[in-house]
Amino acid sequence: MNPGDTSYSLLRRLSLAFTVVAVLILSLAGGLLYHALSIELRMRVDNEISVQLRGLLSQAHELGSPTSIARQDRAFRDRMLPHPDITFAIFDGDGNVLADSGRPDQRLTPPAPMERTAWRPYWCDPFSKERARCIYGEETLPTGDRVRMLLAHGDSERSAVLVQYQRDVVAVLLAGSLLMGFLGYALARRGLSPVKTIGQRISQIEAHNLNERLDIGGGPIELYDIAEPVNRMLNRLERAFSRLSQFSSDLAHDIRTPLANIIGASQVTLSRERTIDDYQALIESNIEECERLQRMIESMLFLARAEDPKKPLKLAHIDCETEFVRLTSFFEGIAANKGISFTLQGAHTVRADSTMFLRAVSNLVSNALDHANPESEVVLGTYGVGDHVAVTVTNSGPGIPPEHIDKIFDRFYRVNPARQGSARNMGLGLAIVKSIMELHRGKVGVVSVDGVTTFTLYFPAEVEHLEHALV
Repeated sequence: MNPGDTSYSLLRRLSLAFTVVAVLILSLAGGLLYHALSIELRMRVDNEISVQLRGLLSQAHELGSPTSIARQDRAFRDRMLPHPDITFAIFDGDGNVLADSGRPDQRLTPPAPMERTAWRPYWCDPFSKERARCIYGEETLPTGDRVRMLLAHGDSERSAVLVQYQRDVVAVLLAGSLLMGFLGYALARRGLSPVKTIGQRISQIEAHNLNERLDIGGGPIELYDIAEPVNRMLNRLERAFSRLSQFSSDLAHDIRTPLANIIGASQVTLSRERTIDDYQALIESNIEECERLQRMIESMLFLARAEDPKKPLKLAHIDCETEFVRLTSFFEGIAANKGISFTLQGAHTVRADSTMFLRAVSNLVSNALDHANPESEVVLGTYGVGDHVAVTVTNSGPGIPPEHIDKIFDRFYRVNPARQGSARNMGLGLAIVKSIMELHRGKVGVVSVDGVTTFTLYFPAEVEHLEHALV
């Protein structure tokens, strides 16, 4: 695959993800801490002005009258000297100022009792320059007069602390994000190094070393999801390549024999003058060899079409007894020459592709006739077994040695390599049967005991899923 517009770097994505996560986490943490600090500073201010309000009102009560408060305004200012951020004012019942902080630029006006709750701090704008936290309270003097006191704490100090904190948070955010991005890049690069190693190992696997496998022992568990499917794929490729190599070798050998026969016979015939009968015999021999090659090619084409997973099966309900009668009629002449009779057993119905069903059963019947003893019988039968319908072809003959049982379905394999000369002896008939059964999601088996050989085709009884999968 060539890099294109849709390609991307996983390392860069992981690094960017680390950076984004760091920004989000640090921003959230900074925001929460900023909010907590803001609330804490405000509570401290509120506590301070509440304490001072109580103290000033207590002092006013001790003075006893509005006149005494007005004469002792200096005492109130001295009391508030340790709190330069707090501005205060004491008003009589008519709203006249009895005492204040003495700051001309910070004059306070009496609060409206209906607008604010006494003894509860609130945000206010008593000055044009900045906000403040305000609180007011009322006190009844011994003379019966009521006084009202208002305190305002400027927000400049608190704001300065928060602004500085914001700058620190932004600096930490930037530094932390860069650090997390760098660390994320380093960690991702180190973490992805096994993936790069796997890619290098895969790139080194060629046709000559398909037996190599990916070994991630001691590596991250997550890479098993990559390595295991690749190893299974390599297993399939190795088996397929081995079969292909063996098939190519066998095919070349089987094609070479008839070609060598044609060339050799032709060269011998042309080495000197021959009669017309000699030339006619040569032509007939060459035609026979060419027909053999033609049958071999047709069988190979049939195998190729049968193994095409995209080729749909034309499934139909097939009455086995009816098809057995047709097949035995076709092979009746060959069987009669050897004195072989046919016996039909069972009357089951299978759902299969009719053309492939006939090809599979006819190959087994042909194989049975070829190896059956003279004056014996070939039995075609059906029976149900579990969720399959079994179709059997049985003959009595030399039998199949145990060491050949697992190999007879391989292409071009012959139990007796010396038996050549016909389409039945090319070693493709049973390979075609196996391919047909695999295409039907079935299987083929063989049992050969005491000279009695039985081939069994197992067709699935329910194949609706097969029909949908292949159409």
